[in-house]
Amino acid sequence: MDRNHDGVARRDFLVAGALGGGVVSITTPAVAAGGGRTATEEANVKLVTDFCGSFATPDKLKDFLAADCSVRFDEKQAPMIGPAALADAWKKGVGEGKVSAKIFSTDAKGPIVMNVRVDTMTTSGKPDQVFKVVGVFLVRDGKIKEWTDYQNT
Repeated sequence: MDRNHDGVARRDFLVAGALGGGVVSITTPAVAAGGGRTATEEANVKLVTDFCGSFATPDKLKDFLAADCSVRFDEKQAPMIGPAALADAWKKGVGEGKVSAKIFSTDAKGPIVMNVRVDTMTTSGKPDQVFKVVGVFLVRDGKIKEWTDYQNT
């Protein structure tokens, strides 16, 4: 194991090519002792988990998002760009209701975080709306750059 120019430990793997016998070098971040996530992956998971935990207080959502973030509540939607667009869509969709997220599992690979969760929207006088989703997040510089939810039916 060696260190790159930033001092981050790296592992290099050599893979023999099936065609022509060429050799390909693949460099991956070294995994923390014990086979867990890297420190960056842990930070990314915490960011996404805290973000989902703030669904009930939507004014905090913008704190987790990059200025040019791309957000889709459903993979079939066109993306909304920027925290203001998310805030507007949230207000229109949720209104006076509250959204909570129950996360069942979370995984990370580099800047990508994926969680399996159930979001529940509670609105006074109406039945709860339950959404089973797989959320996929791209984290850059400590902020959510992209977020897409895929319906998990």
